[in-house]
Amino acid sequence: MRKHSYRITNPVRFFIFILLSIMIIVFAGYSIIGAGNAEAATARKYAQVTIQENDTLWDLACSYNPERLDIRDIVHEIYDINDISADDIHPGDVVFIPVY
Repeated sequence: MRKHSYRITNPVRFFIFILLSIMIIVFAGYSIIGAGNAEAATARKYAQVTIQENDTLWDLACSYNPERLDIRDIVHEIYDINDISADDIHPGDVVFIPVY
């Protein structure tokens, strides 16, 4: 059986091919390994708050919103998280408020 011998005829093209191959392997490995961390980085934190007399969800959303996001969006998120509406809250109830 005859052995084939290969020669590098264009060293620049060969170097670019090797460099690109290594970069693709590194980036693919990084994205696979980093994919598990993406969920942890986007995990939201919640504060557990006991409703007091005269508390409103609007006031609670304002107090836990230092970034001054749209309060309406935060109140709707509180509704969704706790599966409640504004009529469902009473003093002594415990609700979860997203912390930003």
